[in-house]
Amino acid sequence: MNRTLPVARRHPIAATFGLPDFLPSFAVLWQRRELLWSMTGRNIRSQYKQSILGYAWIFVNPLMQMLVLTFVFSTILRIGSDVIPYPFPLFLFVALLPWMFFSNALSSATDSISGSASLVTKVYFPREILVAAAVFSKIVDLLFGLLILLGLMVFYNEYPSWTAVWVPAIFAIQLLFTIGLALPLAALNLFFHDVRYLVGVVLLVWFYITPVIYPVEMVPDRYKVLFDLNPLSLVLNAYRRVLLDGTSPGWDRMLLGIAGALLAFLLGYYLFKRMEAGFADRI
Repeated sequence: MNRTLPVARRHPIAATFGLPDFLPSFAVLWQRRELLWSMTGRNIRSQYKQSILGYAWIFVNPLMQMLVLTFVFSTILRIGSDVIPYPFPLFLFVALLPWMFFSNALSSATDSISGSASLVTKVYFPREILVAAAVFSKIVDLLFGLLILLGLMVFYNEYPSWTAVWVPAIFAIQLLFTIGLALPLAALNLFFHDVRYLVGVVLLVWFYITPVIYPVEMVPDRYKVLFDLNPLSLVLNAYRRVLLDGTSPGWDRMLLGIAGALLAFLLGYYLFKRMEAGFADRI
């Protein structure tokens, strides 16, 4: 049986002024926001549905990573107080938590289109909702991880100052950047299934060239340009500044982060919409 899907008509404004089709899609996406929340809830419920520990894995995963990395880098490699003015577990977890959100969200979103074949071929809705729902579902893991972070701060008697009010703005930049990367990756994974494996390799390399387990001050000067070009380096350092140092991230860096995240999102969304027409034929 031939499967037919309704063809989305070109928006009259886009047709008149020659604008790309993806621009009017923002309004459509907002109109279908209830579907986005519904799919996000579905992803959250199904994530640990058949596991023995269930939602306890939300705490187990970040705790185990923190303990292992703390043992390796503070006990074996001895990255200590001579370069880090804070307890290493706290220094590590402030950056590890948002990194885990980024890594898990990107991995999950890459498979979001190819893993929803029945929806894509039978029901018409903005396909980017699948990607956004996969990313948003990882925010729950991040929020539970914040409880661990708060526990560490109480344990080490290190409390954030008023600069913690910057955290939502920093996270908004990170979220926009993550969705911007996830959109074209999810589309490409439908056409080339090797993309999911490539994402895993890239994330592994990206982790070690991002100052998660070490301070950027340890990096030799000739390599620091790599960290200046790394958007995640800017974001994670901003988290540490506002939560541990008690200083603002700086308007120049915030504006740079906003510009980079917005550019990534617009470019990613544009590429996604360009590839969307071929989704049904590739499933």
